[in-house]
Amino acid sequence: MLQEMYINNFVLIDELRLLFAEGLNVLSGETGAGKSIIIDALGLIMGERIKGDFIRDEQKKAVAEAVFDLSANPDARSFLMDNNLLEEDEDSIIISRDVSPNGRNSARINGRNVTAGMLKNLAPLLLDMHLQHDQQGILRPDMYLDFVDNFAPGTSDVLANMIKVYTAMKTKKQELKEIEANEQERMKKIDYLCFQIKEIEQAALQPGEEEELLLIRKRIRNAQSLMEGTQKLLHLLYSREYGESANDLISAALETSRSLKDDYFSDITPRLEEIYYALQDMSGDLSSFRDSLDFEAGVLEETEERLHMINRLKTKYAQNIAGILQVLDISRNELGVLQNHQDIKEQLEKSIDELDREYLLLAGSLTEFRKQGAASLEEKVHSELEQLNMPHVKFVVVLQKRETPGVRGLDRVEFMFSPNPGEELRPLSKIASGGEISRFVLALKKALAEVYNVPTLIFDEIDVGVGGTALNAMARKLYEISRNHQVILVTHSAQVAGYADQHYLIEKKMSEDKTHTTVKELTDNERIREIARMMAGENYSALSLEHAREILESSRLF
Repeated sequence: MLQEMYINNFVLIDELRLLFAEGLNVLSGETGAGKSIIIDALGLIMGERIKGDFIRDEQKKAVAEAVFDLSANPDARSFLMDNNLLEEDEDSIIISRDVSPNGRNSARINGRNVTAGMLKNLAPLLLDMHLQHDQQGILRPDMYLDFVDNFAPGTSDVLANMIKVYTAMKTKKQELKEIEANEQERMKKIDYLCFQIKEIEQAALQPGEEEELLLIRKRIRNAQSLMEGTQKLLHLLYSREYGESANDLISAALETSRSLKDDYFSDITPRLEEIYYALQDMSGDLSSFRDSLDFEAGVLEETEERLHMINRLKTKYAQNIAGILQVLDISRNELGVLQNHQDIKEQLEKSIDELDREYLLLAGSLTEFRKQGAASLEEKVHSELEQLNMPHVKFVVVLQKRETPGVRGLDRVEFMFSPNPGEELRPLSKIASGGEISRFVLALKKALAEVYNVPTLIFDEIDVGVGGTALNAMARKLYEISRNHQVILVTHSAQVAGYADQHYLIEKKMSEDKTHTTVKELTDNERIREIARMMAGENYSALSLEHAREILESSRLF
């Protein structure tokens, strides 16, 4: 609910702070006192466009702020948290709008800069404004389907399934559209992938192959020095060409150690044996390595060609052989998808047909539920209209079929309205009479009181053009609505003002050749005088005061 408003340097207001209560809040005063200024300021806070004459003192900025309690408003909390404008433990927000003399303006929520568009998106979750010449909120055609669904038990589960099916169907259709989008591009892609796969497959690459080839090339280039060094090692370890070899010396030492009969050499002998056998193994390995250095003619050229081919593929596809082989796997998979195009397309078409059948069944169920909801809503609104002395008004909820499937089914809703017997039903949005629309809005909002989730309802002189018993009925209906919603009402009606839980008087005063608008919360005695003024004018009589007391007393008994 709206807890507080602060206005500074705004049109006729120097500075003003208003505290609003739950229930019915009434703003009254003489015509031209500035009641509409407060509504304009609230509209500005809700993201409406800036007007050039908002600023009172051109030397400083105009400010409009509002504090909202969100403790019982989960929809607004969710919206703000989704946009990182509210912490989980916060239960209120301050919305502010500044207008500078140079025309610049800023909007903030809890001190964080936002756009006017963000405020306009948030506004329907916080309040509903019904102005004299501008019906908003509850009369928006895009909300009619919500109203009908709220009166149709059983729609919520069906609607949840509908949303899932519609979303899945939309996804499948988009996939099919992408497949069918450009057949020529698909064929080009297939040709490219086939070439790529063939080129890599023909190379017959093996993991670690490049490292092995680089080693072979290095050995071929150093074969002479490697051959000579290996031969010298063999002579030193195993041959007598340069004298006794290491093998011969260790062999002789082993024989000597075995011949000595002392416990000390029982440890030396095994260690010499290990060295002896290790030398033999090492000599065998060296002989094998020496033999491998005897390369056939052309091996170097083949190795160079192979490395050149690998480098060329690396330049085209990846930095190493492992990466190239990964590209090969990816390309094979992608080619498989493209070549299975027809199978995939047929499967998608089959899935879409199945989802479409399921969608139509759900849509049919929703339509039946909505027919029941429409009838219940009509009955409820007619009951409220009778209480507002409008028994001859016709209100019909028309379910029409959408031209294309939607996420909420195949239905769209139109509210049809006929104010007088014999007049044809016309869309509610085309009915021009302010009094008729005003009373109808009251009837609709009262009918929807338990399901219309907007916490605060704003009415700007909704009682204009209504009088007599109809006005008394309207006053009672406004009070009834204020039991479920916070209502803030600008009025000239004494009957309406009598039901107020909180009553503000708006006055226009002159000082220092300047006009100021002031707002005062009235005490009970002050309310009596204000209600008397609303009935009889400034020169009200004692009889008017007595009548005002009766209005207050009777409203408290209601």
